[in-house]
Amino acid sequence: MIDPRLRVLYLVAVAVGVFFLKDPRLACALLAAHVVAWLALGIGVRLLLRAAWKLWGFVAFVSVSYALTAEDPAIDRWLTVYGHLRINLGGLAVGALMIVRVYTIVLASRIARTGDERAIATGLRGLGLPDPIATAIDAVLALVGSGGGGGGGRGTGGGRNRKAANGEGFLANVRRLARGDVQPILDRIERQIDRAQSHLGDSSSQDIAVVVGIALTMLGIKALKVLPSVPFAPGHKLVILTPLYILAALKTRTRAGATLTGTVMGTVAFLLGDGRYGIFEIAKHIAPGIVCDLLVPLTKRSRSRLVWCLVGGLMGVGRFATIFVVTLLVQAPSVAWAFLVPGLVVHTSFGILSGLVSAPLIRMENA
Repeated sequence: MIDPRLRVLYLVAVAVGVFFLKDPRLACALLAAHVVAWLALGIGVRLLLRAAWKLWGFVAFVSVSYALTAEDPAIDRWLTVYGHLRINLGGLAVGALMIVRVYTIVLASRIARTGDERAIATGLRGLGLPDPIATAIDAVLALVGSGGGGGGGRGTGGGRNRKAANGEGFLANVRRLARGDVQPILDRIERQIDRAQSHLGDSSSQDIAVVVGIALTMLGIKALKVLPSVPFAPGHKLVILTPLYILAALKTRTRAGATLTGTVMGTVAFLLGDGRYGIFEIAKHIAPGIVCDLLVPLTKRSRSRLVWCLVGGLMGVGRFATIFVVTLLVQAPSVAWAFLVPGLVVHTSFGILSGLVSAPLIRMENA
C-alpha cells in the first residue's frame, strides 16, 4: 500500500512540474506515461475517454484562442484557409502543449486516488492539514459511502433525487422556491447535520458537524440533473448551492465557516471524480466561501432580497475563479479572455438569482 502522503506529493509535483515542461516531446511523454499508468491500474478505457470528453469545451476554447492570434514572431506560422481566414499553426502548437499539460493533471488527479478514495484526505492530514478539515473530509467521504449523501456528479441520489431529475419534479421545486417555501432545504440540512453529529460523536465540535452536513447537502444537489436539456446554463445549481454557503457562515461560530465548507465540499467532490480540471476544481468551491465569509458579517441582519442578490452575484464571480486560474496557468493570449465573458455572465446571473432563495432561508434560520 502506497503511503497516502506520497500520493499527495506526487499529485502536487505533477500539477506544478508539468507547467515547467517547455519541450512538447517531454510533455507528451509525461501524458503518455499517465495514460499507460491509468490503464495498468485498471481504471478503464471508458473512464479515460470520459475524462477526455469532459474537457472538450476547454480544448476548443484554447485551440481557437491560439489559432486566431499571434503568439511570437519566432514561432508564428500563418495559413490562409477559405480565402480570408488565417490560422496560426505555430500558436496552435503552443495551445496544444497547454492542453496536454491540463490533461496530464486531470489523469494524475484520478491515479492518485486509485485503490483508496480516501487516500488524499489521509495524506493531507499526514502532511499537516488542520485536523478540523481532515476530520470533516473523512466524515463526508464515510457518510457518502454509507448512503444518504450526494455523489460528485455520479447521480447516486435516492428516489427523491430521481424524481427531481425529471421536468415535473424540477418545476414543482421552482414553484415552491418562488413562493419562498424553503423548508425542504432546511429539513434536509438538519437531517444531514444530525447524521454528521452521530457519526462524529459528542467529542467533535458542532461546527464540524454543520460543515459536514451542509457539504453532504451540496453533494446531493450536485448529483441532481435538474436541467438535463439546458447545456448552455452550466451554473444553474448556484441558485441553491450559493445560499448553503451563507447558511454555513451563519450556523458556525468560526469566521471561516463558508470557506471551510467550500474546502471540504471541493476536496470531496474532487476525490469523487467531479469536475473537469482535476485538483484545480477545488478552487471553484473555496472562492465563493471566502467571498461569503467576508460579506456575510456585514449583511447577516439584512432581510432585503436585493442585498442577498448582490452577495450571491459576487459569490458567483468568485466561483468562476476556476476557469480564470486555469486560463492564467496555460498563459492563453489576450483574446482568450473575451471567450470567458459568457461564462462569467451566466455564473453571476445565477448567483444573483440565488438571493431569492437566500433571503427566505435566512429569515427562517433567524426566526
